[in-house]
Amino acid sequence: MLRQRSTRTHSIAAATLASAALLLAAAACGSSDATTDASSTGAPSPASTLLPKSVQDAGTLTIATDAQLPPNNFIGPDGKTIIGVSVDMGNALAKELGVKAEFVNTKFASLISGLQAGRYDIAMSGITDTAERQKQVDFVDFIESGQVFIVPKGNPGKVDSQDAMCGKTLSLVTGTISVDLAEAQSAKCTGAGQKPVEILKFPTVADALLQLTNGRADANIANLGKAAYQAKESGGKLEVAGTPFASSYDAVAVKKGDKEMIAALQYGFGQMLEDGTYLKILEKWDVEASAVDKVVVNEGDSLESSG
Repeated sequence: MLRQRSTRTHSIAAATLASAALLLAAAACGSSDATTDASSTGAPSPASTLLPKSVQDAGTLTIATDAQLPPNNFIGPDGKTIIGVSVDMGNALAKELGVKAEFVNTKFASLISGLQAGRYDIAMSGITDTAERQKQVDFVDFIESGQVFIVPKGNPGKVDSQDAMCGKTLSLVTGTISVDLAEAQSAKCTGAGQKPVEILKFPTVADALLQLTNGRADANIANLGKAAYQAKESGGKLEVAGTPFASSYDAVAVKKGDKEMIAALQYGFGQMLEDGTYLKILEKWDVEASAVDKVVVNEGDSLESSG
């Protein structure tokens, strides 16, 4: 783990967990004569009663994801199937909750607005839980990681720390925390009398990383798991630089105030942590270093304030 957990108690988390326990107890008592199986086909289960009624009735958990952010979510070898950490986690959650998972490919910058508009039930796409985003949605935090730099082989721009960003060009994905971090550092640079950070924004990871290999940018910022994956997949053209900074949680985004969904997700993740499914998924994608001991709600600001 990167950092000791906050000990603060969040009333929303406590309330949803208490509600979950009561609902499951009632469901178990009312279905003693029935045999249920929360399988990948979405068979009914007591746990499904934790979900909002609209999801229960549909039998489907609609999940928004941006399928160009490996290893979190990306298009597989067949050219059409979305695969990755978020997809495996989403499918496992749906199985625990007795519904099917349906993934909708959506641009990262539109994930939160689409969730607010009710187009999706949740969003899973390597979304960082921040205090600013908590004003719009709630988060169930399930992965912790720090940010590092992706640089061309040999790191010709010598970008290996936040201070080293001054006067350099970074190619980043629009709407991600990397843009916020670069903008904040640029302000520090100019405040110290140094050159600002030149920030190039692109709609996809592939576009952003292309700037590194063609010499138009010095670095990209990504969490450690994503950076290691991209460096491995680059065929030696890219590498990871620097030590992790700006510890953060990757989270499931939920419509603000949706306590039923939060309770359901906490239950599902709890089951996955207990039976080992959670860790197996992270190990499959070589990001087990980002594992957490338990999922928490809206704790991203605790990491920001402590880092």
